[in-house]
Amino acid sequence: MRELLGGLYDNAYLSQHRLLPMLVESPSPDPGFRAQQLRSLVIDTVNSLWPAGRPSTGDRKQRACRALAYRYLDGLANADIRKRLAISERQLFRDLSLGVHLLAVALSARAGRRPEPSEEALAASLSRVGLRLERLSLQEVCSQALPVAEKLATKLDKKLVVEDGSSGDSLAVADMALSRQALIVVLAYALRAARSEVLLEQTTGTQTEIITVRFETDPQRLEDSDPEALHLARQLLEQQGGSLQVSTAGEQVICLHWPKFQSPAILVVEDDPGMLRLFGRYLGGHGYRVIGLSDGSRAVELARENRVRLVILDVMMRGMDGWAVLQRLKASPDTQSVPVLVCSVINEPHLASVLGAEMLLRKPVTGEQLLEAVATIVGI
Repeated sequence: MRELLGGLYDNAYLSQHRLLPMLVESPSPDPGFRAQQLRSLVIDTVNSLWPAGRPSTGDRKQRACRALAYRYLDGLANADIRKRLAISERQLFRDLSLGVHLLAVALSARAGRRPEPSEEALAASLSRVGLRLERLSLQEVCSQALPVAEKLATKLDKKLVVEDGSSGDSLAVADMALSRQALIVVLAYALRAARSEVLLEQTTGTQTEIITVRFETDPQRLEDSDPEALHLARQLLEQQGGSLQVSTAGEQVICLHWPKFQSPAILVVEDDPGMLRLFGRYLGGHGYRVIGLSDGSRAVELARENRVRLVILDVMMRGMDGWAVLQRLKASPDTQSVPVLVCSVINEPHLASVLGAEMLLRKPVTGEQLLEAVATIVGI
């Protein structure tokens, strides 16, 4: 079992492993796919042993399974595992030993049959990876997924054709790691099920960014495709707020959807024209739509009309000062949930927090500081 875990990502080793005929029902004649069958079985089993939720240092079996996943699935160094689990080096070795034993017992119980896909296993795996949404071009996702898919296409003697029908500046809100895996899973399914050619096209919809995969199916090869692949891809997309649609009219069409990035509107309330221009330059160049306002009395009105995602607010203003504007924003039902970033020479972070601001930046502020604060609050 230790040897198997040590060579988990070595296809040549896995494809000839002595445990393969005992654990995998109907191994594939293709060595690469056969190795993937065994690897998937081991990974699914390890994940199924890892309960969801926070690690419990008092539950040794739970901790042992987490240590096993960190070491052999994620490839973490022992020092990193010890830090995550808050255990000594000696305890880590004991836990890894127990984890290997528990895995052996679980695989023995499942020997001779493919395990059913486990929702808990996927949830456990996603909890380790986490969710990191960012602005992405789907071209970036394709550039990372296609080299993997093209190797499979060559192996299966299939043709993978890529077309780009999107506008160059369109962006999606996505997690790169999850998006890459979803696309790889769909392309691998399509290449195994296709008669000869798989067409991939990137397009832009009204609310979503889309990658469409089209192919004519070969009924015999379709039977060899993993029936759970599309279910897994759908789950990976749904984790990001996306979706997967499948149509089989004439040819099989699989559409992967990601939410389109919509430029967040930011209201900057600042009575210094030079600072307004500077903030507009900082933020406008990074995908934000900036609305400048020199009179704080209209802040609630403009924030409501433009559905702003953030208000950046100066304090030292003539007439209505920033503290009064902040109280108005938080008192109005239409704007009370809009986060406020106070940016001022007045360094009163505690007062800003008491009045409802998310954060305070002390002037003078650099573009990098401003962008980091805005990204933290807005979330993208």
